[in-house]
Formats: sequence, C-alpha cells, structure tokens
Amino acid sequence: MLVPPKFKKTCRATPGFSLFELMMSVALVGLLANLAMMALGGVPNAAEFQKNKRNAQEIATLAATACAASASFIVPGDKRATIVNLRSGVAPTTGAFRGYNFRVPGLSDTDITGAMSFLTLTDSDLVYAPNGSSGP
Repeated sequence: MLVPPKFKKTCRATPGFSLFELMMSVALVGLLANLAMMALGGVPNAAEFQKNKRNAQEIATLAATACAASASFIVPGDKRATIVNLRSGVAPTTGAFRGYNFRVPGLSDTDITGAMSFLTLTDSDLVYAPNGSSGP
C-alpha cells in the first residue's frame, strides 16, 4: 500500500506589515500631528505680542529722542495721532538737531494699533509701558 505524500504547506509567512498595521500607524501619526498642532497653536500669538512690544519700544525711544531735541510732535490726548506724526517724521526747528528728521519708517496702521497698548501718552512724551497701558 502506498502512502500519500505529506501535505506541504503552500502559504508561507511573508515579511512586512499587514494592512491593519499600516492603517493603525497612519492613524497614530495623524493623532500625534494633531496634538502637536494644538500645542504649537499659541506660537504666532506670542510672536505678534513680542513684535508689538518691540515696536512700542522703538516708538518710545524715538519719541524721547525727538522730545530731547525739541521737536514738536505730541498731539495732546491723541496717542494714535502722536505716533502717526513720528511715522511721518518730525524735525526740530532749533538746537543742534535742527533739520534732522526723526521718524519711524515702515510702521503700518496695524503695527501702530498693536504698539499703542504698550505706550502711555503724557503731557510731553510717549512712555513705554511693558505691562501694557490703559490710558488714551
């Protein structure tokens, strides 16, 4: 009597990932990317905040210099108009800086609006307020 040959295994385990494993990996990467985007979402706001503070510092420094040089640019009670005067440029008519143009170039209206929250207008000068101002 003949014995039939033993049944050979025709399906071998192939190296690699199954479709389920690949789908789970893609889902996990998507979830981690979403968490990273939420965590980094405040970065543009912080950059805008620092830009506004830096613009306010630049405006206050130029205002103090222009005041020391006897340039008249202060509009009493109007912080925006005072800053716009500095953006346009002011020149003292007397003293050592006569004819020198004090100006802050490249400030847009949006930049001025952002910087205004860090500036305080006194009777004779614009003062930088690092914690923000609540005045006019």
